[in-house]
Amino acid sequence: MQYHIQTAPIWDVFKSPCKCPMCELKNKVNARLIRQYTDEAVMIPEFREKVNKYGFCPEHSAMLFDGGNKLGVSLQMQTRTEALNEKIPYIDKMKKAGVLAKELKSEMSKCVICQTLDDNMTRYAYTIGQMFVNEPEFPALLEKCNGFCMPHFIMLLENAHKAGKGGDEYVRNLIFVQKRSLEKTCQQLEKFTGKFDYRSSQKSSSDGNDALENAINKMHGQIVKN
Repeated sequence: MQYHIQTAPIWDVFKSPCKCPMCELKNKVNARLIRQYTDEAVMIPEFREKVNKYGFCPEHSAMLFDGGNKLGVSLQMQTRTEALNEKIPYIDKMKKAGVLAKELKSEMSKCVICQTLDDNMTRYAYTIGQMFVNEPEFPALLEKCNGFCMPHFIMLLENAHKAGKGGDEYVRNLIFVQKRSLEKTCQQLEKFTGKFDYRSSQKSSSDGNDALENAINKMHGQIVKN
């Protein structure tokens, strides 16, 4: 069966002991896109047009700055800045300022990397459902995984209807895995907070010290890193 995106990375992350397979996929795609926009994309007209139209968000701008190709990023920033400048008309009426601000706020909320990343993650969410239904070995891998961050769990649920006839079983497995993961997160937090009880004999133990980090990442994705 053909899927909408390469399946090898999906097999890899589900075989690994990661906290959220979707976050791992996102990190891999994100790293590839950063390399792309600090390397070959710099001089390709198609990519430059996209940069001019969408630009980069603050997070990806910082990543590009640290990417090792200051000249390439500067060229892209130059054309994006020129494109933005052309969108700012000379106005002489106070009431027009709010309209212009709204238009510019919308313009600055765009990011070519975020857009491509979101498209890739949506296709991954679709493909995981397809693999569950059509790849005999995949359901067992899904059941063994450590669950997902909540944003990616929601994304998987949103795309579950695309799994077809095996979608009901897929949804049951997703929910089982996620509830098990959330229960484990609660247990880790309970153990960690319990160490602050003056009666606790585990105050000096390092066991569970990553509970808060894990819980925040479980809620929002990998936003906290040691």
